[in-house]
Amino acid sequence: MDDLSLEFDALQAAYEEGRATPTAVVSEVLSRISARGDDGVWIHRVPESEVMARARQLESLSADARAALPLYGIPFSVKDCIDVAGLPTTAACPAYEYIAGHTHLAVQKALDAGAILLGKSNMDQFATGVVGVRSPYGTARNTFNADYIPGGSSSGAGVSVSAGLCGFAFGTDTGGSGRVPASYNDIAGLKPTLGLFSRADMVNASRSFDTVSVFANDARDAARVLRVCQGVDPRDPLGRAAPAPDSLPTLPERATIAIPRGDDLEFFGNGEAAALFDEALSALRDAGHTLVEIDFRVFVETSAMMFEGPYIAERYASVGAFIEAQPEAVDPVVRDVILSARKYSAADAFKAVYRLRENAAAIRATFDRADLIVVPTVGTAYTRDDLAAEPVAANANNGRYLNFVSMSDLAAVAVPNGFLASGVPMGVTFVGPAFSDFALADFGARFADGRIAARKPMADKARAEARA
Repeated sequence: MDDLSLEFDALQAAYEEGRATPTAVVSEVLSRISARGDDGVWIHRVPESEVMARARQLESLSADARAALPLYGIPFSVKDCIDVAGLPTTAACPAYEYIAGHTHLAVQKALDAGAILLGKSNMDQFATGVVGVRSPYGTARNTFNADYIPGGSSSGAGVSVSAGLCGFAFGTDTGGSGRVPASYNDIAGLKPTLGLFSRADMVNASRSFDTVSVFANDARDAARVLRVCQGVDPRDPLGRAAPAPDSLPTLPERATIAIPRGDDLEFFGNGEAAALFDEALSALRDAGHTLVEIDFRVFVETSAMMFEGPYIAERYASVGAFIEAQPEAVDPVVRDVILSARKYSAADAFKAVYRLRENAAAIRATFDRADLIVVPTVGTAYTRDDLAAEPVAANANNGRYLNFVSMSDLAAVAVPNGFLASGVPMGVTFVGPAFSDFALADFGARFADGRIAARKPMADKARAEARA
């Protein structure tokens, strides 16, 4: 089954036509994992005997029972800041480890829908960073060029999908952790509207802006996971229900799309990345959409607020006491970033709250004249050596087009666009108002479909080599 695809429609067709079974799929996936060796993807694996037992249990169901499971037989992974009962949660800090007593609602819904859990994936420690290298468990190997970072903080989750180990993966997204790995690994990353996924039973980075995110090969698959696994959790006081399906935001066939004005676009000296984004804009124009430039300065200011001001104190509120007690157990960069919160006062925090409310209102006003926004997911691609030389600056640059989304209560989907000469992918992100998740995913998937000719040969070759 070397050519096994874990895209949902392909896998479902293989099951229905008898060309595959859950046990055969799991056997193939476990073989791929073994062949990759120590690839930095996993922090904790579910024992193979349990994974196979789960596959056999699903296989034993009647045809009607199988048909009633929307995620039947799909392998998946869970970022290791999300709880699964009976498994350890570390948030990529061994000294922080605890055994979860409860399973996160989205994970439980995935299991109830027939999905097969393979394990807990690697991440930037305490989800602090969008680079994927801040972990004592190693660095998840970028599927396309091992010299480059995998993106973070949901690094293992993104690679587990890109490398053909999982059909989908749960990551998290506070600033951009559910989108950056999608760009670096040529997959889709859906950052849902805040509250659709529970914020209970997980190690929060900044609880006000946290959400579980979904990685998949296709944005439509990610949306299917959201549709199945969303839900108001009585354990989560920040949860909220989506409007009725017929009240959800939609997008017109020919959309008006806001783009940063030219002076506000920044690719950090990477001309190839700039050219790829221009190609994306040309593709959107050719599809009949109207592009309008917007002043992007308030977006950039808002993105900077997540790490460069009092809002960093929310990360301190989550894990600061642990770091104070065991500073030697924490990655030095992560420790310094989170402990920087100590220099801010309560008055500073309230001033930041007021400023964010002003900025968020200005950002949301974009949708008074545009249906959605498109931005580069990241402005450039960094090597692991780049990160070692400038760990803070490179991380900040990767966040330029990201953090404003959750901070302004918006939805977003990152999708593939093309490749650099290095073989590293570059994506784009579509942003819409709250609860536009499904419309965005469909739009993003159709855009990515149109860009297949520009990326598919390189993507197929790289993934085949990754599985060899």
